[in-house]
Amino acid sequence: MIYTFKLSGENLNLSKFEVETLFKTKCTRRGKIATCNLTQSPKKLKEIAERSALIKKIYKNNVKVWEFKQGRYKLREPTARPAFHPTGMKPKMARMLVNLTGAKKEILDPFCGIGATLIEAGVLGLKVSGSDYDPRMLDRTKTNLKYYKIKPKKIFKADATKLSEHLRKNSLEAITCDPPYGQSSTTSDKNLRNLFRSFMNEAHKVLKKKGRLVIIIPSKLKIPGLIPKEFKRLGKFDWYVHGGLTRQIVVLEK
Repeated sequence: MIYTFKLSGENLNLSKFEVETLFKTKCTRRGKIATCNLTQSPKKLKEIAERSALIKKIYKNNVKVWEFKQGRYKLREPTARPAFHPTGMKPKMARMLVNLTGAKKEILDPFCGIGATLIEAGVLGLKVSGSDYDPRMLDRTKTNLKYYKIKPKKIFKADATKLSEHLRKNSLEAITCDPPYGQSSTTSDKNLRNLFRSFMNEAHKVLKKKGRLVIIIPSKLKIPGLIPKEFKRLGKFDWYVHGGLTRQIVVLEK
């Protein structure tokens, strides 16, 4: 069956990529409309659409069959979480990062902060694990997960550049993260590149074959030469935040 999707406009290629990941198919895009040939039943199609972050409406034969409901994230906005932090990620972006991994069972965020991605993954029914180098952030993650009645598989203190010391190799289905690297203006670009490469090398060790890493990389870092050659790059997408801040969302596969 042919369906058309009205996409969210932050990055239309990224929105199309989320549709293709969720529905396991290839689509064509013209402007804000993606067209896909789907085999899912109407009920299953709506179930998958409810998971999405970047689909606004779905049509079949020009008849609307699904629409994004306003207020979906209201109870999980940063100010609604019991443990707040000003850098806390908004739920729409967290949901999108989780979706881009294609995870079916479980996910890890090795820079979990206050747990935004883990909350969205837990709402979607995934088993969640999180780590952070700052124990105060881990306490906030635990508080937020408990508030949203999400029982994590594992929350632990770890240096993400030494991830394989804490996790078995080839054991993880998916990893998603927004590393805090680069928030300090005193960190040189060279050191930043080394930090990102060290972490991505560790992520590659613990991911299963075909497992995905979805990572946000500061726009000031050039992608060529940054990503370990062992990864296959599935996509790089710019996400405008505000002013001069644009994030690079990179999807990698082992």
